[in-house]
Amino acid sequence: MRSIPRRWLLVLSAAHLLLVTLGAAGVELHDVGPIGRLLDHYGLASGAGCEYGFFTSRDHGQFVLHIDVIDAEGRQTTRSLDTGASHEAELRVAHIANEFETKKPELRRELARSIAAKMFERHPEAREVVLRVEYFVAVSMAEHQRGREPRVTPFYDARFRKPRPRLEARHGSAHSG
Repeated sequence: MRSIPRRWLLVLSAAHLLLVTLGAAGVELHDVGPIGRLLDHYGLASGAGCEYGFFTSRDHGQFVLHIDVIDAEGRQTTRSLDTGASHEAELRVAHIANEFETKKPELRRELARSIAAKMFERHPEAREVVLRVEYFVAVSMAEHQRGREPRVTPFYDARFRKPRPRLEARHGSAHSG
């Protein structure tokens, strides 16, 4: 009787390992259909869908978000999504920035809208939010001593304006007596 749960654990472990392997290979499961989307969600939630880019020979850059909040008087302050709550929260913010790498422009635009909405919520005085995403590639100290500089490349930008409140016309009625 005890061997049945062990078999299930073995099957589930093997399935998870398969998803890790597919994720590392960059296989897109969400295009496969409903089961693929379910597995893709599981991969995102568990980390099994990561591409593990640190095993590759490509440069190890990261996406950095810059969010400018502009008020009605034109004053601009740069804000971030950082919460300061925990290391895990900061990793989540970094993951959000990396999502701009998507090949689907509509997803990139929706992500930018979501960030802008959060900034408008946090800063009710804001009249405009400008989101800039840059790709930053650091260099080691040895590379720097050989003359190589860190590389910052603009990747994406978007500007969002808060809609102006509508003034409702007040219609009164005049009565003559």
